[in-house]
Amino acid sequence: MLSLSQRDLCKRTISPSTFYLLVQDALASKKPLSVVRMGDGERSLLKQCQEGYPEDVILPSPENHQWLKNLCVIGITKGELSRRILKAAKECTYFAPSISGIENPEFFTHDISPYRSYYPDNFFVNQWTEEMKADLFKQAGHVLLIHRSPNTADSMQLRVQANLGVKVSFIGLSDWSQTSDVIKKASEIDTPLVIFSAGPAGKYIGPEIAKYGRIPKVVLDLGHTTDSWTFEHLPADREKAEQFHAEWESRPVKH
Repeated sequence: MLSLSQRDLCKRTISPSTFYLLVQDALASKKPLSVVRMGDGERSLLKQCQEGYPEDVILPSPENHQWLKNLCVIGITKGELSRRILKAAKECTYFAPSISGIENPEFFTHDISPYRSYYPDNFFVNQWTEEMKADLFKQAGHVLLIHRSPNTADSMQLRVQANLGVKVSFIGLSDWSQTSDVIKKASEIDTPLVIFSAGPAGKYIGPEIAKYGRIPKVVLDLGHTTDSWTFEHLPADREKAEQFHAEWESRPVKH
């Protein structure tokens, strides 16, 4: 049975479908929007940051080396990592904590940004269908991907540009020390839609990129789900891609 506070959090959670409408509306209205997602990784790191001193550096052990490497936080001080995580949670338009935390304390991250009326379901990145993603890309016309892997970018560019007629730009980010340069580069690219995976120490780039630049940007934190946004189901063959694009353009639009 849920407690009163758990029920309250459920009632204040925006569903993936409803949040999709808000993202579409921001794109159509040319208004900046950023969403930052957090879960057990950020919870665990913040707990580590509270131990020792702010100037202590995050260093790996044999047990957690790969985990910290994947999160791109090796070498950052505990004070700076904590500051960045809290900054991201505070300054984003929408903070999306793990809904798993409503029942499981190990995943609870709502308290990182507690004074909000509503929280999007952080699993929207998994729940949006391929058609919904494609429609969002088509609406934007130009998408910027910020990610550690150029292979992921190549896969997305090949399929999205060929099949959907949407331009895809790419900025690499593989370490927490690169975030300032990434923010600057992103602000110089005139694209209304940005999707990114930057690790806990890089999530603050979302609100920063949404606020600054020549045009307003909608910035979505995809995290480890980025590979599922490469549209691998779309054909890579040029002839098949042209056929798919023609069929997509002529399909009935769903409302």
